[in-house]
Amino acid sequence: MAETTAPDFAPLAARTRINALVLPVAVVTSCTVLVLAFGTPLPVPLLLGAAGWILALVLRQPVALAASRFAGRERAATIVGWCSGPAEELVRLGLVLLALHSFEAALWAGFGWAAVEVLLVAVNTLVIADLVTKDDPKSRQARQLLADQGMTTPQHPLWGLLERFSATALHLGFTLLLFAQPWLVLLTLPAHSLTNMLAVRFAKTHLGRTEAALAAAGALALAAGLALALALALPAQR
Repeated sequence: MAETTAPDFAPLAARTRINALVLPVAVVTSCTVLVLAFGTPLPVPLLLGAAGWILALVLRQPVALAASRFAGRERAATIVGWCSGPAEELVRLGLVLLALHSFEAALWAGFGWAAVEVLLVAVNTLVIADLVTKDDPKSRQARQLLADQGMTTPQHPLWGLLERFSATALHLGFTLLLFAQPWLVLLTLPAHSLTNMLAVRFAKTHLGRTEAALAAAGALALAAGLALALALALPAQR
């Protein structure tokens, strides 16, 4: 049976597609700034950072499956959200300790980590745009699940772009912080989970304030990471 289109959702689908296509601008812009400031990208650390984020995502899946089976929908989302910090920061710590031995390597690994997340978010957003235009039972169920998470509410594309810039700054900052002082994982781990949970909690009702807080957190993490990592790297280069 052919799938039918729900006309009421066509404007939302169009806006969602625009949101998805805008997101890679964060990758291009961030990469350009880093190249201008620190020179040519390092391919191996870039790939290692991207692989680290994918590994952290895979590690969260058993938790997500167990939570969805034994907890309610809302509680499962909360459990998975709180697990984001341990999954990502412990993998990031392992990457820093085992494979990143210079400031430049840590910098580009952090960027690779952030870039692959942006690209996956863009792909997921395109999938959402396709879902909201369909009216079969499975699509209606998926649309309701997305609506419960606030993911079908129309937003200006710049909000999503700002959120990706903030997330990129956080990933860069956290990677540099752990490169400079691995014990700082004791701070980045809870900070990562707390940031994600606060964003989910307040983005629906206080979008502007939430994005401003995320931008401030990203800027602070990046500034601290750059300061500590450069302080460590500069004496070694003399």
